[in-house]
Amino acid sequence: MKQTINWQQRWTDNSIRFHEGKVNKFLANYIDQFALNPAATIFFPLCGKSYDMQWCIDRGYKVIGVELSEIAVQDFISESKIGFEKHSTDSFNIYRSEHITLYQGDYMGLTAADLEGCQLVFDRAAIIAIEAFNRRSYVEQLISIIPKSTPILMISREYDQRSRSGPPFSVPLSEIQQLFSPSYLCRVLEDEQLSGADGLQVLQRALIIS
Repeated sequence: MKQTINWQQRWTDNSIRFHEGKVNKFLANYIDQFALNPAATIFFPLCGKSYDMQWCIDRGYKVIGVELSEIAVQDFISESKIGFEKHSTDSFNIYRSEHITLYQGDYMGLTAADLEGCQLVFDRAAIIAIEAFNRRSYVEQLISIIPKSTPILMISREYDQRSRSGPPFSVPLSEIQQLFSPSYLCRVLEDEQLSGADGLQVLQRALIIS
């Protein structure tokens, strides 16, 4: 996926303020609503080194993640202390363990075969990391590779984009609804008002797309 933001350089420079380092509270609060089967597979697009993946593994789920940055993937491997086997294809370096598979490479290279059996998508910071001109491609790819009717737990942010360049970008609910229509419907779970250090008011939103 082509972007004007150099995410590789951000990882090289350790400019990763977007990394939470703890379980996302919306994931922890709402995952039970999906009534997932034991050992269900959860997909993390643009996963970085998200601790949410480890949290899910610790609860018995299986995880698939895709991430462009090799640094992010290696950081996760080091911090998780999980043993991985690595092999490479034309599109990805693939790291596999019993409960997790990480694809290091371009998200757009994933296929439906890679996501077979996925029962939930968790998008904590993917769509808000993508510039407006690329969001439709991101969503169309997501719909094409996940099993039909797989629900998505998404965390978005909405603010006056004129006041801040992003990322994270402002992605209004109306845009998300339009991007996923007509295949999916959006239901808001929770809105949280945040105030930036610069006084900017940000609406953080948890929603189910199904």
